[in-house]
Amino acid sequence: MTIITKYIIREFLKVLFLCLATCMMLFFVIDLSVQYLDIFHKYYPPFYLVILLCAYKLPQMFSWLAPMAVLLATFLTLALFSRNNELIAMNAGGISEYKIIAPLVTTSCLVLFISFFNQEIIMPRANQQVEYVEKIRIKKKEEQSLLKQNRFWYRSENTICNIDLIEHKTKTLQGITIYYFDRDFVLTKRVDASSGKWIDNQWHFYNMVTRFFNPNGSMNFETAQEEIFPLQETPDDFKAAKLDPEEMSYAELKAYINKFEKAGYQVPEYIPHLYAKLSYPFIILIMPILAIPFALRLGRGGSIALGVGLSVIIGFTYFAFFNFGLSLGKGGLLPPLLSAWAANIIFGTLGVYLFLKRSQ
Repeated sequence: MTIITKYIIREFLKVLFLCLATCMMLFFVIDLSVQYLDIFHKYYPPFYLVILLCAYKLPQMFSWLAPMAVLLATFLTLALFSRNNELIAMNAGGISEYKIIAPLVTTSCLVLFISFFNQEIIMPRANQQVEYVEKIRIKKKEEQSLLKQNRFWYRSENTICNIDLIEHKTKTLQGITIYYFDRDFVLTKRVDASSGKWIDNQWHFYNMVTRFFNPNGSMNFETAQEEIFPLQETPDDFKAAKLDPEEMSYAELKAYINKFEKAGYQVPEYIPHLYAKLSYPFIILIMPILAIPFALRLGRGGSIALGVGLSVIIGFTYFAFFNFGLSLGKGGLLPPLLSAWAANIIFGTLGVYLFLKRSQ
């Protein structure tokens, strides 16, 4: 690695950290004001819970804002090089534009891998904790609490329901286990059923086994092929139990979709999100490709403010296309794979075209 390459990477990282910190601070202010101000005013949570909530939101904010920060950092780095005549000096020293741009793209690839690691390992768990802090710690919703992982855990009064799958359209449950406790939280009964269906405003359980745990330590059990079961929760109560794709990694979401498909159900709204988990991190690589032609075109006399404004417009336009594509995929108007990658293909092709056209 040459001295010039190290210098370009160092300056780019300085600007990138500044852009990322600024974007996250602004987003924190907006997010807390819009989404949580009424909650804080109503429940008056301790200050440490507010800090904890903000800390758990950091991974998701990084995932959202890293592409915009890379876009701004690329533009500002090249603009500053140009304003300080460093681009002219590098070109005069025999360093081509490709060698100047290569460290920016390479460093963006590193950010891409960090973003993918964050998306797959850190962010799903952090998002679960955000919901836990908001609903359980702040709003004090101890009943009907839900731990969203590969299975559903639904708590209500003296029972805990453990459910493999919840199919909302057909009002069907798969893989049901219900635990009953007394006032001292001692297990008194366990009900297992292969499936359950909401028919005529009541639950019908199938292939059911009921175990009774007696105080003396003995156990009795009963079986039934089909039985009307007096479960208090209705299908509407389980609607909140629908898993959020952002609370699952790619592997977890794929396993979740496979569970539905093996049970004979289709979940078309989840499949575009599955592909998006692979396509989204590549936004970080596409953003500098988009920024470079515009940054070099403005040149020495270009306004940095104009560049920042242009970067923001490019970023928001890209995210609008990306989300629009996902919406078309969830609605069945585009193939799921294409809906997740369409924005990347369009804007990536545009960036490469503009750069090659400028080089001619």
